[in-house]
Amino acid sequence: MTYLFGHSQTETDRLLRQAKMFGPYTRRLFEEAGISSGMKVLDVGSGAGDVAFIVADIVGRNGTVVGIDSNAEILEVARQRAETAGITNVTFRLGDLASVPLDQSFDAVVGRCVLFFVQDRPTVLRRLVESVRPGGVIAFQEPGNATLPASALPSSPLLDQIWQWIMELYRKTGMDLYAGLRLFSLFKQANLPDPHMHLDAAVGGGPDWPGYEYIAALVRTILPRLVQHGIATAAEVDIDHLADRLRNEVVSSNGVLTTWSFITAWARKE
Repeated sequence: MTYLFGHSQTETDRLLRQAKMFGPYTRRLFEEAGISSGMKVLDVGSGAGDVAFIVADIVGRNGTVVGIDSNAEILEVARQRAETAGITNVTFRLGDLASVPLDQSFDAVVGRCVLFFVQDRPTVLRRLVESVRPGGVIAFQEPGNATLPASALPSSPLLDQIWQWIMELYRKTGMDLYAGLRLFSLFKQANLPDPHMHLDAAVGGGPDWPGYEYIAALVRTILPRLVQHGIATAAEVDIDHLADRLRNEVVSSNGVLTTWSFITAWARKE
């Protein structure tokens, strides 16, 4: 994996904001896919643990969740959060998805925004599918990016600028703008049935909507790379005031905006 967003405290904070914004959509995906009480589930690219905690709540005391991530520092955050919350049916393991030892007894494998960063997705996904028993669930949620850009009504020049910065960085660093849509072909390459799919984006407006901070948090994480690649200067971004500037622009026009989107896909192993 090549994780574009790095492993700073800023990125950990961004992931926590993302969990609050998109946790309900992720939970809906897992419930639609049939993840239920008592299951043993593998969560890949666990990060700070938010997806694993959603699954842990669904599978309950009789179920178990194993979370895997290649970042030891953020896994320690996940472990501490689990201990603080009294979540005892989750364990976290350090490892790379392409090589970490896996047994073949999982009832499901899940992930959010992880295949986006994997270089050889077909090989990795096939390996993950092998860890799931026949009849088990494979469910992923990946960025929609070029499929449905962030937008506002009335239009927001600042949001358009932010989106331009993000897309230009993705292009310059070789990120796949169609990663979410590629889930269909990836599932087929892994010998899975046609996946069930849908697309989600958070929508909001008004002064109290948390989406402004969520959008600014991603820009804060990638700011060093924006500057490094000559896409924007720190002064242009003005990161400490970016969320407030976006909020003021939208609220002053009584507007509404969407965040970037995520595409979900799930199927059962035959």
